[in-house]
Amino acid sequence: NIGIESFKTRCRQNGNKWSQNVLVLDIGGGTTDLALIELTLEDKTPFFTDHEDRGLGGRYYKLTPKLLGSSGHLQLGGELITLRIFRLLKVAISDFLLTAVTTGDIESDKLEDLINSELNDRFLEDGKFKTGSLLKCIDKENPEGDVAFKDALDTAEKVLPTRWQQATQRLQTFYTLWDHAEAAKLKLGQKPPADGSLLTFTLNEQQIGELLAQSAIKFQVRSSESISLTLDHQQFERAATSSIKEAIGIAKGLMESRLNSETNQKVDWLILSGKTCNFNLVQQQIYEEFSKSPYFVWNPERITFVLEFTKIATSAGACYAEKLRRFRFDPEESKNLLRKGANQLEIDVKNLFYYLPCNFKRKTQSNEPLAIFNAGQELYQLAPWDTVAKVRTPWQGIQLTNIIHRQDYENGTFRLWGSFDGKILMDKLGMEEQEFLKKIKIQFEIDQALQFSVLLCRGNPHYLIDVVGIDINSVISKSTENTLFTDGNLKWNIAIENHQHNLNDGDIAVNVLESATVDQPHAYHLVFAVDNNESKSMETFHYLQDGVKQPGTGLISKPLPSFPQSGQHTFYIYQTDSDTNTKKWLRIGTLSRPDIITDYPCQYHVTLDNTGILRMHAGAVPYWTSNNQECLEQEGCVYRAELELQPNEVDKERDPFCGIH
Repeated sequence: NIGIESFKTRCRQNGNKWSQNVLVLDIGGGTTDLALIELTLEDKTPFFTDHEDRGLGGRYYKLTPKLLGSSGHLQLGGELITLRIFRLLKVAISDFLLTAVTTGDIESDKLEDLINSELNDRFLEDGKFKTGSLLKCIDKENPEGDVAFKDALDTAEKVLPTRWQQATQRLQTFYTLWDHAEAAKLKLGQKPPADGSLLTFTLNEQQIGELLAQSAIKFQVRSSESISLTLDHQQFERAATSSIKEAIGIAKGLMESRLNSETNQKVDWLILSGKTCNFNLVQQQIYEEFSKSPYFVWNPERITFVLEFTKIATSAGACYAEKLRRFRFDPEESKNLLRKGANQLEIDVKNLFYYLPCNFKRKTQSNEPLAIFNAGQELYQLAPWDTVAKVRTPWQGIQLTNIIHRQDYENGTFRLWGSFDGKILMDKLGMEEQEFLKKIKIQFEIDQALQFSVLLCRGNPHYLIDVVGIDINSVISKSTENTLFTDGNLKWNIAIENHQHNLNDGDIAVNVLESATVDQPHAYHLVFAVDNNESKSMETFHYLQDGVKQPGTGLISKPLPSFPQSGQHTFYIYQTDSDTNTKKWLRIGTLSRPDIITDYPCQYHVTLDNTGILRMHAGAVPYWTSNNQECLEQEGCVYRAELELQPNEVDKERDPFCGIH
């Protein structure tokens, strides 16, 4: 009870709902993952009649998370920071050894030969190694942009070879140095001492000697007291800052692209996860970015990081939600517990899969990509048999090369997601390019797991009608205009929900009786409305019923409003009564919600064909399809193909274990 009430105090209230926006930033070992979630707590306490005892007044709540957006980077985490410390340490050791050889503290023929014959001039002064010249090329923020960066790494490789891709005997040296870099990261990433002294990490003579021995470099130490190497936390920060800024920059971009500052939308709670978030530098950078952001009111109490739970927080939360689900009652059945003052909580986790977390765009000739899916777009159960929620684009023109990019937020980077080769299809169909681009249409479909399908069709798609309906001809025959057609075309057109006052004979609607109430005189929902100005094209229907072999034509409605409690929509047609010569709604009949179980939001449509049959469909009206690609040679048949997914782009410069470092 206390936890729920505490949650409510940190939320914005709207009636019986309390909501807050949560940004989860997880900088893990190898990746950075982000999610922006809106949490809405709704009071669903069942109604108690006057004679029912309310008792101690417990409440029944429903918590619904909504994914506003997600982002991240597959090669941005603690390992990238370790790699940058690894490079720093490798170059620092090389600089130290070459200096020691120059000053005579160490004798090594191999290193002396390197100085005399192989060093780049930028690292020499009067024919001798210039102390610090290697280290300064890498000991700074964003050294990759400096032309000397590669020279410094290549020179360090000659001193301390760790690039094992072509020489696996160097693996031991690589992993020994990697362990030292990991230890340096963990120590130097801590909060500096209160007295202002520097945090340091030191490699002693034995550790340096072990690395040289593994590299088969013979050496002799003249002054053992001077053989040690120290890094401080300022060097650590210069090496790690760019990675941490990049991760926090992604979080900032996601936040600013999904929230609307004009409506005062803000992040109410920042949750940090992943052990990398324990670094003092991460907390400094979060303060620098978030304390001045209009999308976050800075308050340390609204930032949560619990180190001991970084690895198990997700699984522990899932287990807790599942426990609540298994022990919850239906709201009506929980009244006895509510009377005892015990709050009940229902968590609707499926809602997390109802919205797209990112944008998808299609490559064009220009620099302006074509948006096909937008972040926050709602997903639906398109067919009764689907086990995942999906959404489709409108039908659009095809390209010879169809390339799809993912973009997590506006102005964010584009990531190649997949492609479909239209030229291969064109060649298989034996079509000329101009004919192919003109006649073949493409539609993209995406599901909650971000899996793409490609739907292809010659011309406009045809639809498969596989349900029974009601006949409106009996109602039409009673009117003065007793036909469905004018000049061979159906008179009804698709309409959306609106508050029209000027109705026409032939308009079909639902919610007519509801609109008769005093407070909602125009609340009816037009399903098909007559358009006297133009005749809209009809869809082609194919039937599965016995004995119906010829295709028909008809209209498909926009999504219907929610079903009333009866589970039935009653349809009416607006006609002129021949007896009274007055306009009124005539009842056509009712259609029930299809008897299917949907795991996700489902839209319902009705079709009206040229024979006057009105039918109800769960999800999208199914296409007339074929599994044979040759079906594209005939008009209207839809063929389903898969988008050719692209492998994740691996940047070797960010991959610690590819063997080139």
